[in-house]
Amino acid sequence: MDYEEAVEKAPPGWRHFGVDDIARLPDAVRKHEMARVPPGESGDRLVRALFWTLVYHLEPEKWDELTRFEPIHPDLIASLPDSVDVAVDVGAGSGRLTQHLVTRATRVIAIEPSDGLRAMLKHRLPQVTAIAGWAESLPLESAGSQLTMACGAFGPDEVVLAEMRRVTARGGWIALISPESPDWFEEQGWRHITAPALPAPDHPPWIDEFFGPLDPPHELVMVQVG
Repeated sequence: MDYEEAVEKAPPGWRHFGVDDIARLPDAVRKHEMARVPPGESGDRLVRALFWTLVYHLEPEKWDELTRFEPIHPDLIASLPDSVDVAVDVGAGSGRLTQHLVTRATRVIAIEPSDGLRAMLKHRLPQVTAIAGWAESLPLESAGSQLTMACGAFGPDEVVLAEMRRVTARGGWIALISPESPDWFEEQGWRHITAPALPAPDHPPWIDEFFGPLDPPHELVMVQVG
């Protein structure tokens, strides 16, 4: 999502953070995120725009708790290719999607820039190769994946999509769960699957107060690399 959209759609929990928290981000993360900030931005707008970055890197346990109560619809998982050699999860977080890929691939690689989230994933899924990295510059060889995926992280960003195509072998698949602008992908020829929305499981009230209403992932777009 672009900067203005991030400001507009910041969940209620943005008030939990302040401008000083941006200075607490790891240097590389702060540099990466500030590169997309318009000149002269400060104060509440800046905090709103960087809300998700602040959660991922400063309070990853909050994101991890959220994903426990926003499980991926099983129909989406059932629609994915299985018995692949290598699957890649881009922006893997603490492993919400990754845990499903380990049953569908001989080897799973998880790319996640947050040290805290990556540590959780490694602890839960020690068989997964977890690597620090950004979607815009995946630290992977070209054409090495048969299934390249992300959940709830990306939209029609040409830089990210080009990287996902680069690391995916001919005949392999790129699949995005809960992408931004799913209709755009359908217009580009991607298969678009929408499962019936499921209610969020019972969860602590603070999650709604912090993140807003829950929306378990129920949309998938996928395309085969020619």
